[in-house]
Amino acid sequence: MSVSYDSDDTLKNATWVAVLLSERDVAAQIPINFITNPAVSLSSACFGDGLYDRKDAAECISNLLSVGYRRLIADIYWSVERRVWTFCPVEVPVRADVTVSAYTSTITSSSMTSTVTAIDTDTATATTTTDAADSMVTGYEDSHGDMVYEIGPYRCTQSLNVHSLVEVLVGYFQDTSSDLEVYTNWLVLNLHVAGSDSAPTKPASAVTGADLPTSQTERPGSFFGVELRDYIYTPSQLAKDRSNLNESWYDVDEDSMPIVEYYTIDKDDKGQQSTPDGWPSAKYIQFHNSDRILVEYGTVDPQLADYDLTQDEDSIFSPNYMTDSVKISVSKNGTLTSDCLYEPGATAVSQANSSWATTSIPVSDEQSTNDTMGQMTGVISDMLACGMSPMLNDTLFDQSANANIDHYRNVSLSSGWAWAIGEPKGAATGGGSDGVAPFDRCAIMDLTLAGHWRSTNCSDVRRGACRVGHSPYSWTLTNATADYSHISDYCPPGSILAVPRTALENTYLYKFLSDEPSSILDATSTDPAYREVLLDFNSIDVTSCWVTGGPDASCPYASDPQELERRTVIVAAVASVVICAIFALTVFIKCNANRRNSRRRKRVIEGWEYEGVPS
Repeated sequence: MSVSYDSDDTLKNATWVAVLLSERDVAAQIPINFITNPAVSLSSACFGDGLYDRKDAAECISNLLSVGYRRLIADIYWSVERRVWTFCPVEVPVRADVTVSAYTSTITSSSMTSTVTAIDTDTATATTTTDAADSMVTGYEDSHGDMVYEIGPYRCTQSLNVHSLVEVLVGYFQDTSSDLEVYTNWLVLNLHVAGSDSAPTKPASAVTGADLPTSQTERPGSFFGVELRDYIYTPSQLAKDRSNLNESWYDVDEDSMPIVEYYTIDKDDKGQQSTPDGWPSAKYIQFHNSDRILVEYGTVDPQLADYDLTQDEDSIFSPNYMTDSVKISVSKNGTLTSDCLYEPGATAVSQANSSWATTSIPVSDEQSTNDTMGQMTGVISDMLACGMSPMLNDTLFDQSANANIDHYRNVSLSSGWAWAIGEPKGAATGGGSDGVAPFDRCAIMDLTLAGHWRSTNCSDVRRGACRVGHSPYSWTLTNATADYSHISDYCPPGSILAVPRTALENTYLYKFLSDEPSSILDATSTDPAYREVLLDFNSIDVTSCWVTGGPDASCPYASDPQELERRTVIVAAVASVVICAIFALTVFIKCNANRRNSRRRKRVIEGWEYEGVPS
């Protein structure tokens, strides 16, 4: 029996569809290697308790996808005996036609032959005798009808393997195929060899010759290339696109082209443009190519040294081609103290290169569970501000994501870099007349919210944020105040009203505004006009459909705006519950923190102060 993506609308709505959609759309033309996305290790989130069950794993992966994890890190193990890639770290004994509710068995390590004594747990018990060198393997039938084999610290089923993962991914792509739900995903495969079931806690033996994966059904490159053929953006496609930009990324609508300041462009004497290091925009991949996922190899065990990865390069990117692991330093109280990719004074991407930057979220075993979640939220905020994607590599509170998704959802929701908690207030419909935009339909950066955004009345008079030239990191202010409909007229020559498109761009704008003379901006002022700056981002056309391009910009989903508004209303109701829970947790955390610290400390990142997402 197959498994598939188990859609849970409650979980999906709780991630705030409006927030995810607006962050996706504002970054639509940014090359995908500069977009921050939450990542998660399946070994930690789904198998931290040592149980490798097919149905539980499918539910766990579905939950993680539902709450917004875009990058999945999967540890897969080559089973020499079964000739399959599995999630179980040890060989699962081959048992043909076993349908008993429980059994005991023995495995002879030298010959790998076995004997099985079936028992009826209601009426009898049974044992088998073996040589001292043999190991005892016990098992039981789970609630799904699968046989679970208890092998050392692991409990594994035969039915859970990479096919199960593909079934969930395909189901997810099919279930989220509308323009409002399409996102780019990444899959990282760490390759291992399954250990012996006679010595489950010892390292596996090296695999050579005929024991290596050889056929198309065994090689990950062939397998994933075929099973995900309708959704995968491959290394061969990237190479083709890079070789002739005129016929690939530039042969599309202008709003799907990647921002050229983010990569190197070469031009030959015939005018053909190419790039040695560029990546397409998410919009190009999602809507022009109709692709949803990119797959890369991560780590490869020494036991697979003879495995030729180059044979898979048509479908799977080489090890860590899309991952630049950054090691960060965090103080005991959860403060990020170094390794920020923000470089003061940088104006070009090459000066503050955050391409594929990823770092693990530190979780201290010495902290209480409440302190852990509170500090994680602050550290994640700092990671994003520094241009790094946060990766969760821990089992939260000793519970898998299928047993309790709430903790994992909170981490994912903390990975939003733009809006403050509770924003945007997209469901507001009041106000507005005689050409004046309705209330809460325009975005501002609020200096009192550490540079995060909130929605405001479009008729409010403020200064505006203007991008200098086309530089991702250079900003200036309008030379006068005005409402949103007129503020673009006051950008200095050589600049235009704009909005940050990535977490790092947002940090550069926030830092610029924080450094402005107090006569212009002052975060401590009682006058909002000195604390807030208008951005080129509004939902004037359709509620919760946030767009750039001024007050006359149209929502690209206008063909079905009611669907967008319906989703937003549901999200607002569910999100309010989540916000209240987070707020209550935060109050408890802060009360405890106040007992330990007489005064609050600001986070210091590379020499400048940055306060994390208010929580």
